[in-house]
Amino acid sequence: MIKIKNLSHTYKNREDAAVKNISLHIKKGESVVIIGSSGSGKSTLLKCINRLIEPESGKILIQNEEILNCSLKKAARIRGKIGMIFQNFNLLERETVMKNVLNGRLKYNSAFNTLLGRFSREDYLIARENIARVGLQEYENERIANLSGGQKQRVAIARALSQKPSIILADEPVSSLDPKLMKEVMDLLKKICTEKKITLVTSLHFLDFAKKYGSRIIGVRDGEIVFDGTPKELTEKDIVDIYGATRDWYMYGKTGF
Repeated sequence: MIKIKNLSHTYKNREDAAVKNISLHIKKGESVVIIGSSGSGKSTLLKCINRLIEPESGKILIQNEEILNCSLKKAARIRGKIGMIFQNFNLLERETVMKNVLNGRLKYNSAFNTLLGRFSREDYLIARENIARVGLQEYENERIANLSGGQKQRVAIARALSQKPSIILADEPVSSLDPKLMKEVMDLLKKICTEKKITLVTSLHFLDFAKKYGSRIIGVRDGEIVFDGTPKELTEKDIVDIYGATRDWYMYGKTGF
């Protein structure tokens, strides 16, 4: 589903690379969780996969199609297969739940209709189905600004599902939520992706969550993969390799939350 080869990227304001020569294959239907301290390269890796960042070097193939070394038009078509969920939701706060979820249908719409905000009956049916799927059918006409954090992330999930994606990338999707909502949102996301056979790649801080929601865990430290295996294969030495014997190890690895 995703093939990454020799991926590297350094931000202009940094000397050290954010990701360093990463190679990785992710199979269809896998639930992969990327863990590591803040600044370890988790978010950069996810954003490179979706070409939200143009990496300095390397190759990324999505279902055997190169998303980096191609035209922007082709990249946009490939990106249409990838739903993205962000820590800060990336929703239009002044718009309604329905309007935000309909934005997941943009790739199926003409530029003219998009400009005028016109969507087909099918678009509305799909959006309404996904709003109900995340349990927000009573909030269809509610403005995003009036929703809680957990509800906003549910809207973001519904928007991603409306793309009919093969892959969902979730960049620390529960970091801004309290523990109860973290579990609710991750339970929902994992259940939907399992049912629909969507490949899920999530970055998370907490090891307990990584073990529960990932069939495969990838540990990143200083832009490099230092662990790749199942939750059962992860040892305390591996955890120290990922986080270092630091405050992050106690906060995210050893003690959870």
